[in-house]
Parts: sequence; structure tokens; C-alpha cells
Amino acid sequence: MRARMKLTLILTFCVLLMLAVPSASQWSKVKLVVTSYGGAWEEFMRETWIPEFQKRYPWIEIELSIGMGSTWLAQLRAAGVGNPPFDAMMTNEIFASVERAEGFFVPLPMDKVPFLEDVYPHLRIPGDIGVLALIFPIGIAYRPDLLEEMGKSPPTSWKDLWDPDYAGKRGIYTITNAAGMMFLLLASQIWGESQYDLDAGFEAIKKLKPFKIVDFSGTMATLLERGEIVIGILDRPAVTMLKKKGVNIAFAYPREGVYMFEQNYNVLKGTKVPDAAFAYVNWILSPESQLLWVKHFYVVPANRYVEIPEDLKDEIRLTGERIKEILKWDWDWVNAHRDEIIERWDKEIVGG
Repeated sequence: MRARMKLTLILTFCVLLMLAVPSASQWSKVKLVVTSYGGAWEEFMRETWIPEFQKRYPWIEIELSIGMGSTWLAQLRAAGVGNPPFDAMMTNEIFASVERAEGFFVPLPMDKVPFLEDVYPHLRIPGDIGVLALIFPIGIAYRPDLLEEMGKSPPTSWKDLWDPDYAGKRGIYTITNAAGMMFLLLASQIWGESQYDLDAGFEAIKKLKPFKIVDFSGTMATLLERGEIVIGILDRPAVTMLKKKGVNIAFAYPREGVYMFEQNYNVLKGTKVPDAAFAYVNWILSPESQLLWVKHFYVVPANRYVEIPEDLKDEIRLTGERIKEILKWDWDWVNAHRDEIIERWDKEIVGG
């Protein structure tokens, strides 16, 4: 109810602005440059999300900067804090933590981003310098038919990946994919004293050999679909998409928790159109916008008032108190040790 009231106030404000202007044709549109992935993500943005956004904010014209987190970070550093190539940006936390530390972002003010109040506290960034808006939970994907042939029960713990019967039939990510880095932290936490206990994590991953190692989720999904592996690490939305294609696949939420691909939304300190940038982030967090992402990409919404459709409740379970099952990591520490971690991975996991 509170979320609906907020949206009503926002829409009323928009209508009043429209009435105050003699003719919509006399408006000068504000250009807002935002980041976006390509492929299906870009297609959704252009065909569905942006048109809905511009119904509410007709004076804002969105320009997409297509790329990836690493390229956006390089572009920001080349341009400098005072002259960013984007006004608002979406990126993964592994990159956002660096950009935040280097001073590229500003806090999100509650009066400009009122839907921030409705975000799960577990997904808010300290000081509200950004917000985790779209969540892709990562757990264990498996082929029930192939496990049954092997006489195996469905996994319930991350430790089940270490079952020797899965030798050569399990899949993990390489360390340069955030999912691979997070798996190393997870292994360190499960088999050692904490996420910082990398000695324990590296030793645990060595014991997983032989395994298939992939760069991207699409490759992991293909290996599972073809039966080249019977169990692997994958995000829940990817599993849902495979199921809708008719693939016999299931997803386990390990008892230790899941980790996530997250999309962190931020406003750049040097933007010349801050109000438009805040409006963009606010609409991302609105129940209506979040529901669009839920229906299209099967994400876990950050806004706790989003009503999940009945036919998707089994696919999107981490709502309410279960949102706390999502594990989080010390990305500042990871990035400070990133080069040495990758070097060790190449030596001990790839070359060992």
C-alpha cells in the first residue's frame, strides 16, 4: 500500500509538471546516459523498460552505453570523477566497490529516490551510495535424471559438490568471472575459518579436480543441457530459462546460503543531470519496474513490496526473510588482493 501511495505521489507530481507547461512540444528533453549489457538485456531495455520509463518521465531521453563492468570502469578512470561518460550506471558489486572507493558515486537521497526506503535492508549499501536492485541467486544446478541414473540424491549443501562420484562431471567458473571469485570465497568460508582463509579455499578447489571450468553462465547452462556435466554452479534465472525450454534441470538452495550476481545502481558524482539520474534509479526500484524484470528475467526483486505472480513463486523463492540467505563478500578486500589471487589461481588450479 505504501509503495502504491508513493507511486501515486510521483505520478501526480509528473501530471502537475505537464499541466504547468503550455505544450509538450516545447519541452527540452534531458539526455540521460546509462550503462547496459548487450544482447537480451539491451533488447529488453529498448523494447520494454525504456518505453515504460518514458511514460512516467517523458522529458528524459535515455541513451544506452553498451558494455561490461570492466570496460565501464576503464572508461570512468580515463574520464575522471568530474567528467563521467555516464550519468547513472548499473554494474556488478565487484566493480562498484572499486568505483565507490575512488569517489565516482554520490549517495542516493531519499527525497529523490523514495523507493529506496522499500528495499530490503540486506540489499542496501552503507550510506546508500548505490543500491543492489536486481538479484540473480547462484546455487547448485543439477540434472535430476542423470543423478537418478547415478543413484544420487539431490544436493542440499555446497559440500555435495565435493562428492567423488561427480569427478569429471561437475562444473565451476574461472576466477576472472565474479562467480568464480565468489566460489573461492565460499570454499574458504565453508572449508576454512572465513572468506579470508584462501589457503583452505584453494586446497578445497584442488580436491574438486577433475572438473569442467567455464568463463560464462551460458557455457555452464550448455554443459548441463547437453549432459556433459550432471551438477554445476549456476544462477537460478538461468535454470528457470532452461526449464522453460524443456530441459530436465533443477536448482538447489544449499543450506549454507547462496551467493549472487547482483546489479548495483549508482549515480555519478560528475553528472550534469542529477535529478534525471535519481529519477532513473527510483524507477528501477519501483514495484512496477521490478515486476517487469521479474517476469522477463526471473530475478529476485530488491523492493520488498513486489507481488510475485503465482506462476513464478516456485522459481523466485528468496523473498521476505529468505533474502538473508544471500551471502555477501568483502569486495574491498578482494579487490586489494585481486592480482595475487588470479596469479595463484593460474598457478595452482589451472596449471597445477
